[in-house]
Amino acid sequence: MTTSEAPSKKFKIARIIGRLNIGGPARQACYLHENLAEKFDTVLIAGRIDTHEGDMSYLLTSNKGVYWIGSMSRPVRLFSDLASAWAIFRILRKERPDLVHTHTAKAGAVGRFAAVLARVPKIVHTYHGNVFRGYFSPFKTWVYIKIERMLNRFTTRVIAISDSQASELAEEYKVVARRKVRVVPIGFEFPPVPHAEERMAARESLGLTQNQVAVLWAGRFAPIKNVDLLIETIERTHAEVPNLHFLIAGDGEERDKFSRLEGKSNFTRLGWQTDLARYYAACDIVLLTSNNEGTPATLIEGMAAARPFVSTNVGGVKDLASPPIEASNAGGQQAQNGFLVSGEASSIVSCLQQLAASPALREAMGQAGRTFVTHRHSAERLSENIETLYIELLQP
Repeated sequence: MTTSEAPSKKFKIARIIGRLNIGGPARQACYLHENLAEKFDTVLIAGRIDTHEGDMSYLLTSNKGVYWIGSMSRPVRLFSDLASAWAIFRILRKERPDLVHTHTAKAGAVGRFAAVLARVPKIVHTYHGNVFRGYFSPFKTWVYIKIERMLNRFTTRVIAISDSQASELAEEYKVVARRKVRVVPIGFEFPPVPHAEERMAARESLGLTQNQVAVLWAGRFAPIKNVDLLIETIERTHAEVPNLHFLIAGDGEERDKFSRLEGKSNFTRLGWQTDLARYYAACDIVLLTSNNEGTPATLIEGMAAARPFVSTNVGGVKDLASPPIEASNAGGQQAQNGFLVSGEASSIVSCLQQLAASPALREAMGQAGRTFVTHRHSAERLSENIETLYIELLQP
């Protein structure tokens, strides 16, 4: 059934997300809540952001159909999580949605539990990443895997945002049957590639010289983002690649680690930024150092700005590498649009050095990345895929 064959009844969708902090899940939840409002009655239920997190609730043009759950924050807390489940249950009983769609781990657990109690007919959950690697101790990870297996018995459809993630969920961790998994890549509204005047103005405002090659890193200062690897990379390049300058957008619990870089002049801390467009315009390369990722928005937005990337080869990152993918002389693997590396600073530095030395390579990789994301990760494609899935599940 195509999206043009939508049924006459306007079904109600309740979307639940842990919090609207900076990142791909919040962008997707806000976009779908508002963009699908013409075809469905939409409700959005969200928790409050944690201290020192960036807030993306500005993406909502109004509070129509939006519920805020103060007790639903990131850390696992039994009593607040039960309070959140009860609050969501009451909202669902009031709104009586035809389908609940949860995003992120906390909302996926609390929201699906409440949806089952409220007897919502259809339940969908999107894994924007997973918490099975790099987050918790082996025992806690084992517990969360057991919980996910139980929840997925009651879940109508699970959405994986990449082919690699679908394989992880169904085959490696075995938290869901493969027949229940639908792969739907995340999508964004892409602005035009920054033009020369924008780039020049952005670089001048940041004090970058013509000869400096700017590397953008954006994210939470949290263990999963491997801030230590970022800092080691900055330390090494200070002496080995002096024309590199790092733009660091973000904040978080590990901010004090940057004290190791005291006296180094090859980086600029930018703090939380609600709009990174200016920094994508100013930079030459996008860097990601994470221990685990779903499909990182930073790399997608960087490619949309025609910037090459250097990234640790974790989670769904390899699904963002445009083939052919071959062994690189700089270490790791080289794709048409960037480099995939191990978690070694030496490999990252070698790749950055190769890109810094070759404007032609940066240009070619940037153009390949732009083509890749506009074809695979557009907001229109996301909207069409989700709408089609909803209609497929909800039609009699």
